[in-house]
This record gives sequence, structure tokens and C-alpha cells, in this order.
Amino acid sequence: MRTRTGPRVSRLAGLVAVAFATLALVPTTAAAYRDTAQAQTSADQSPLLTASTRMTPTNTYLANTATALQDDGTLWVWGFRGNGLAGNGTLTVPSTAPPTPVILPNDGYTGANHRYIVRVAGTSLDDYYPTDINYTGLAALSDDGVVYTWGGSSTNNVMGRPSSPIPYTQPGPVSIPGAVVDLRSSSGVFMALTSTGDLYTWGNPQGRGITGQGTPTASSPTPSLIMSGVHSIGAGMWNGWAIRGDFDVNDSTTGVFWWGWANAGSSYASDPSGDNLGTNRNAPFRSTNLSPFAQSGCDTVGVVMGSAADTCTIRSLTGHYFGNQLVLDGGHLVTWGDASNQGTGRPYVSGAVSAQPLALTMPNNDPVEAVAPSQDYVQVLGQSGQVYMFGRYSFGRGPDPTLGTPSTTNIVAPAQILPLGSTVTAIGAFGYSGTALNADGSYVNWGGGTAGGNNNTYSSIINSWAANTAPTNAVQGLTTMIPPGA
Repeated sequence: MRTRTGPRVSRLAGLVAVAFATLALVPTTAAAYRDTAQAQTSADQSPLLTASTRMTPTNTYLANTATALQDDGTLWVWGFRGNGLAGNGTLTVPSTAPPTPVILPNDGYTGANHRYIVRVAGTSLDDYYPTDINYTGLAALSDDGVVYTWGGSSTNNVMGRPSSPIPYTQPGPVSIPGAVVDLRSSSGVFMALTSTGDLYTWGNPQGRGITGQGTPTASSPTPSLIMSGVHSIGAGMWNGWAIRGDFDVNDSTTGVFWWGWANAGSSYASDPSGDNLGTNRNAPFRSTNLSPFAQSGCDTVGVVMGSAADTCTIRSLTGHYFGNQLVLDGGHLVTWGDASNQGTGRPYVSGAVSAQPLALTMPNNDPVEAVAPSQDYVQVLGQSGQVYMFGRYSFGRGPDPTLGTPSTTNIVAPAQILPLGSTVTAIGAFGYSGTALNADGSYVNWGGGTAGGNNNTYSSIINSWAANTAPTNAVQGLTTMIPPGA
């Protein structure tokens, strides 16, 4: 992409040097990525529920609507399915109904058998208002690089496409030039990265510039190009990130860029740039403190962050209501945000210190495999197969580390969720809920709460695929569901 001539990260002083000094204490390991499911095609477009079935958890900002991606490329949806979120042409499917499949249309597909889903994203206002049609939506990326949306309205441009000829109760294609390789969402905006490194956004800017389209309120009815030459992308609660080349202090086009809402010090998710300036950015803007983490392998374009093809030193960028998380090659985790609300995994010292990107180690120095932030707390999958959590339980009620039952005791430092054991292969989250896949195919889910309600009203936490009997009057602890064929 370009020749490097500027100083490297090892010469930099200050905050980044402190972060790397801490990271040096963590043993070097393999890259923090593992394929958990290989999408497979079947002979027809019927859901493939066989002994090989795996329901891989997904991570969305769509509260109370659970999604899991089957290994034949079918997306299953349960919980709240109003607003057309079931994707089957019906405006409302009862929450008590069994999970419903979303199968993409085959129109224009040139591959073998059927078009299958490889990535999923979803959005609802601030990740806790689940039912307002003007803010909800699901999106899926197909194996041939097409994005489909459904389950919302055009009021805030969340669908990114007209309602005709395909209504918003069914998956309809979104017009994006070229082949899309990655799909993400914040709690209002969808982001799509093409194979040529072009980054498009559409959705609800919330008056905070979350679309990155140039002003606080800019929003286009169809995807708008906001940046080119992008290696990979990540998303937080109210922001997006884009990596553009190995960082060169003398080349302002390289490093980590961000856009969206920012707060100085210890407030909400703090400043997602890691610079603690508290200044919103309405278009991609380079981060001073995050960019040096893009040390090498970031010069190619159109790469799925954290995939087997990704050689960049930054493997993951995620965020939740109270903080942000960055995973480096080797399984090193860096966090920053609002420690007064347990958003960093560290005790609160001051707003300024909380807003600094600093290393966070898991118990026993377990390298990080994946991060799945829920609304108020963060799930971390270690390469050992164990799951750790930190964050604010006082409202969302996460699982007790020892018992797995709903707890209101906030977790300041990462704690292992002992009942999950050490066989977890994938994790996910949505709203105040979490999910985990075990090596034997069993699917664990918990939570179910929503804004102002500590209950499982929408049956987003289930204990049976066909005849769910999980209570709806209270938030649920660790609940195991066995998918058909598992």
C-alpha cells in the first residue's frame, strides 16, 4: 500500500508505551482468532437441522431479539419478533413461538445450492429499546457479498433501501457498489466494508455524527461512502472504527480512525478514540492513542477484522454502554471507558485514567480469544475455552460467577464464570443478554432484561428449541438450550 519511513511504535513514549509495557507481561500466543463455524450449503433452501448443526452465537445491538447462525448459512431468530424482525413476511411473530429461520433469496445467485449468511448485525436505539420500529433492524451479509436488511422502517434510514418491491418484513438487498466482505453495526448505524476497501454507512446518526457522513445529523436513505483504502472495521455503542494501513507518525492517512459520539473522562463509553478529548467526530478522524497499535499487517484492504486472513496487529475493536475494548494479536486485551460503572475491568481511579487505553489481563493470564460486549457488561472468551466477565450487573443482572444465577453485584475485575466450564468455543451478546456455544453443540443463554424491566418478557432466553418453558417473569441465569441435531 505504501512504504514505511517514519518512527515505529517502539520509539513512542507516553500512554502507548505504558500500555505495551503492561502487555509485555502476558505470554506470547497464537493469534486471537478461531473459526467456530464453516458455512455449508444444502441441497435446497430448507433449514438443515442435522447432527452437524451448530448454532453459532452472534453479537448485535438489537435488544431482546436473539439470533444464532446455523452452519448451513441459515439465521435463526427468536425473542421479540415484531416489526418484521422474523424476516418471513409477517409483521409480528409471537415471542412465545419457536425460533424462526431467515433464508436469503436465491435471485441472482451464481454459487452452488443456495445463498447463505456469513455475518449478522442488528440495531435498536441504545441497545435497550427493543420494540420501536423506527430504530430496529437486522442485516445479513451473504456469501456472495450482498447485504440484506429487514425488521425496521425508513424513518431513520436504518433499512438502507426502499420498501418496494421487497417489503421490510422480508430480507431485501441493499445497493452497495462491489462485493461486501464485512458487516457491522453500532446501536443505530450499519457499516459495510467492500473487498476494495470502501466503507459505507447508513442509519440513525442520533445527532451525534454516528453515520460518519460529515455532520451530526447526516443520514442517507441508501449507503453512503465515508472512507476508502480501509483495511478493516469495528463498531462501538455510538461509534465506528476503521483501520487504514500500518501506523506511520509521519503519514496522517494511516492508523486507526473513528467517528461518532465522545465524552471526556469517566462518562458513558468515554471517548472511543482513546484520546480523552470529549469531542464528537462527524467524519472519520485519526486517533492519536489507538493508531500506534496498528503496528504491522494492516496495509491490505477489505479484510474481515480478526479473521484467518487478517494479519494486522489489531484483531478486534468493540464497545458497550460503559467502555471500549481492543484485542491485539497474541490475545492481549486493552480497555478504556467509565470505570465508575465498571466499564474497564479495573477499579475506578479518575475519569482521565479510566479514559486511557490500558492493558487488562484475564485470570491466569489466559489470552483473549474473543470479546462480546452486552449493554452493561463485557464477556471475554479465553483461548482456554473459559469465559470471563466484568461490568455493571446492578441493572442488567448478569450471571453470578460461581452460581450462574442472576446477580446484581457489579464485577470490577474480570471473573471466570465457573459454571460455563472450559469448553466454550464462541460467545455473543444482545441487549442485557449473553450467549455461549459449547464444543458439544449445546447453546447457553442468559439475561432477557430490557429498559426498565428485569424480566424475560419477550422470551429471548429459551431452554428448548420447540417447547420453551423458561420463565418470563424474571431475568434468567445460565440457561442451556439443545439445538435440534446437537
